[in-house]
Amino acid sequence: MKLLHLILSMSVAAVAAPAAVAAPQNPAPPEAAAQTTAPAPTLERIRQRGYLIVGNEFKFPTMNVLDPATGRNEGFMADLARSLAQRLFGDEGKVKFFHTEDDTRLNDVVDGRVDMLIDTTGGIADNAAQLDAKKKLVDFSDETFHSGSALLVRKDGPVKGLDDIGEGARVLYVKANPDVAVLRARAPHASYIAFDSSADALAALKAGRGDAFTQVVTHLYRAASQDAAYTVVGRFTGKSYAVVYRKGDRALGAYLNDWLAAIKANGEYDRLYRKWFFPYGGAALR
Repeated sequence: MKLLHLILSMSVAAVAAPAAVAAPQNPAPPEAAAQTTAPAPTLERIRQRGYLIVGNEFKFPTMNVLDPATGRNEGFMADLARSLAQRLFGDEGKVKFFHTEDDTRLNDVVDGRVDMLIDTTGGIADNAAQLDAKKKLVDFSDETFHSGSALLVRKDGPVKGLDDIGEGARVLYVKANPDVAVLRARAPHASYIAFDSSADALAALKAGRGDAFTQVVTHLYRAASQDAAYTVVGRFTGKSYAVVYRKGDRALGAYLNDWLAAIKANGEYDRLYRKWFFPYGGAALR
């Protein structure tokens, strides 16, 4: 609904006089705010400014979080942003990270508070209406990360992969994750125990109330990165994450896709993937 409200608001704005708006809770640098009226294409504005402004939720440790000890953003998506800065400026440090929220991050792209999102999002949604609303607002690059749901298990436990989810196996899941239906169809004789949150399901797994916890891999990698007794196995659905950028910006889209193709061809992408995901079972989940 929030995305559809934004589309309606944009349509009204085309025929109404501009109204004053409240300052955002997380204001962008002045250079980013100026982008909403600047006539230059995104790539030209980025180059003129001298650095990228990349939006991210800072939510998942293996993806992009702010290290309070160093003040540096760390994770796979953070390193992708640095790789893009290196291609643009010859300096991976020429990127500033802007903290976004799930409900408003597309607005941040549309309104020019960020140049793009490099995060756990893309041309995906829970239903066709949500996806259509997204595509009316923003565009998406080629794939940056292949996500989906998998299993978190104890390394010394009975479940080593999907084939071990059978009669007697106890699978913990979060009610909001629709992918559990796929697992149920594959392993109908297992026991399935529902929870309201990932934190509750993970606590139950650690308490021995289940043999596996199924959730989107971003959640599972976070859990495995925080407890060496656990690993991620058996991805059974797939979804693509992508760079999100302003609607209709073909030049930026082409540049992003060329960059992604280059780092996948020269091994840089694989190096970053190994760095952030292989320690937690990622080798088998490519």
